[in-house]
Amino acid sequence: MTFCRSSLHCILAGSVLAAGLAGCAAVDQKVGLGYAQVDRSFGRQSGDIAVSRVEAAPARNLKGEWVIGSLNNVHGVHQADLLTDRSLGEWISEALLLELKHAGYTVTYTSSLPADAPRGILITNINAFMNVNQGVVSADLRHELKFNIDLFLNGVKTKSFNVASRDNQTIPLTASKETKEKVMLQSLQDAIQQIMPEIVALTGTGK
Repeated sequence: MTFCRSSLHCILAGSVLAAGLAGCAAVDQKVGLGYAQVDRSFGRQSGDIAVSRVEAAPARNLKGEWVIGSLNNVHGVHQADLLTDRSLGEWISEALLLELKHAGYTVTYTSSLPADAPRGILITNINAFMNVNQGVVSADLRHELKFNIDLFLNGVKTKSFNVASRDNQTIPLTASKETKEKVMLQSLQDAIQQIMPEIVALTGTGK
């Protein structure tokens, strides 16, 4: 049996052991990509608007699940994946469709924008990733969501802009998947609040 020669040695030994166990215990974690409307009015609009997206080949595991993040040990070395059952593009476009409908538009999702669409939105360069780096008593969570928006009027590109939302925070080692889902949700809500005023300013018809 090994005894600690001092309280400091005991603390250090316990910390190293806890970190080692945390690293060994890491397993893939599945999170849900959901959305809830933002608590903000964008006026009452009208008219048709088409939404489409271009999505790069996503990272998927052998089971076909999308990889959207990494669970790392105290040294930042990958230990397990954060997974979801739906693509980032589907998650983002469905959130935008919901907000546009709530604002009064008649919205249609299409695989490609019709050339004669009076109003069109194309989502491109979709990227989101979450890194969770384990510490001894807590974990460092870093998340970034990015994508581009192209706005079209009568088939002509009117404006393009980049959207980005980031979040860095410290979470407990025992934090549940709901904590990570909340971060993803809030990032998307922030992104939607960035783009909706732009969309309404260029395509809106109501007050």
